[in-house]
Amino acid sequence: MWVTLDFEASGLSDSSFPIEVGYSLPDGDTTSLLINPLTSSEPWTHWDKYAESAIHGISREELELEGWSVADVCLHLNQTLCQYEHVLCDSQWDLFWMGRLYKAAHMRPAFTLTEIGHWLKYETGISRERFLDCLEALGPPAHRAAADAENIRQAINLLIK
Repeated sequence: MWVTLDFEASGLSDSSFPIEVGYSLPDGDTTSLLINPLTSSEPWTHWDKYAESAIHGISREELELEGWSVADVCLHLNQTLCQYEHVLCDSQWDLFWMGRLYKAAHMRPAFTLTEIGHWLKYETGISRERFLDCLEALGPPAHRAAADAENIRQAINLLIK
């Protein structure tokens, strides 16, 4: 059993931080959680206005008003995702942002996040390129975590069924 996970972030730099996490379960149910940067144990200040306006459309103010604390996000992910043998993402950036999230909460994940190309190669023999072609055929990414996690799940389903 596997589940897919995706992050949206404040930008694409080493100083960026996760702002939203979403996952798609095997039955197709999806969940998305906004992350409040003010609850991080370290300063999360990098904010890319271009990412806000042209990519994910999430404002810092929205995160501060509606976002979950980093600790609550980590607890939720641990409780929900620990039951799955494989938790898959499509980018090394997702691994980076998950590490930053858990570090900010002074916690450890109760699951292992694996980049899809690695998993496909060793579990199915399917190349990352075939996965990316399949993902692209589903249309452009929404750049919202739950929708992107759902697209990742759909692309995997198309490849391995």
